[in-house]
Amino acid sequence: MTLLLNNNGYDNDGWQAELERQWPEVTVRRHGDVFDPTEITYALVWNHPPGDLQRYSGLKAIFSLGAGAEHLIADSSLPEVPVVLLADPAVARDMAAHALYWVLERHRRYADYRAQQSEKHWHRFAIPPGCEFRVGVLGLGRIGLEVATRIRSFDYAVSGWDAGERSIDGIETTSGANRLGSFLENQDLVINCLPLTHGTRHLLGQDAFDAMKPGAFFVNISRGAVVDNAALLVALNKCHLSGAALDAFAIEPLPMGDPFWSHPLVHVTPHMSGATFAASAVALIIENIRKLESGALPTPLLNRASGY
Repeated sequence: MTLLLNNNGYDNDGWQAELERQWPEVTVRRHGDVFDPTEITYALVWNHPPGDLQRYSGLKAIFSLGAGAEHLIADSSLPEVPVVLLADPAVARDMAAHALYWVLERHRRYADYRAQQSEKHWHRFAIPPGCEFRVGVLGLGRIGLEVATRIRSFDYAVSGWDAGERSIDGIETTSGANRLGSFLENQDLVINCLPLTHGTRHLLGQDAFDAMKPGAFFVNISRGAVVDNAALLVALNKCHLSGAALDAFAIEPLPMGDPFWSHPLVHVTPHMSGATFAASAVALIIENIRKLESGALPTPLLNRASGY
């Protein structure tokens, strides 16, 4: 069995080493190497060149090496084979930890204490109890569910919104585009966990940011193109929002001239909230390949109609 590996823009060495350690009998070919395309049976890719995957006539399935699949959805010539998403619990936990950091940072006012330290000023700020600090999670799929339940375990007032109906024990949920505004207006902090689909592109625009509670804080750990950057900048510039922590952008790396770099209310991180760990991810991929080889269905499969 031969696998095509292309974790474009990231680490290929670590992935290849992990594949060969966990599955010594497999052959790994990297995109760009010279090899016979007909020998490839499975493609493990991220941000792969559009059109290339149709070259592999023996391809049985495509595996995304990240939580999303927009790089594959955008390829109009994608072969009609199963596309398997990477649903690594380790990634979801990592993203939940990142989101929890911002909840704690804003609720406990750590930035204010850092400023006080520089002035050698001793003053304790009054804060509401956690059960009164409202955290809204947008998107209640695998990532959003993990984020919501982890933050709820610290007794924060967590609620969630999704396009479709969802039910989560102990967490109030809202659904439907017509109820997004009323959901947003009650939140002290909003975390975007929505996947990028045709329906979510620029979903968070002027109407959404105007609907947010004055002084709310926005966290994006999903995809940059879910957010209309111009609308977010307007909301920040007029101080309708108290700030934003942005980990994902429509263009990555973030261009040097982008105003988010220097905006005083924006915290930029380089798409690191959900680190993909090769060891755990490879184990899941191998398990799914073995399912395919035995005639079973791998999970989770990309729904090409919905885009996730």
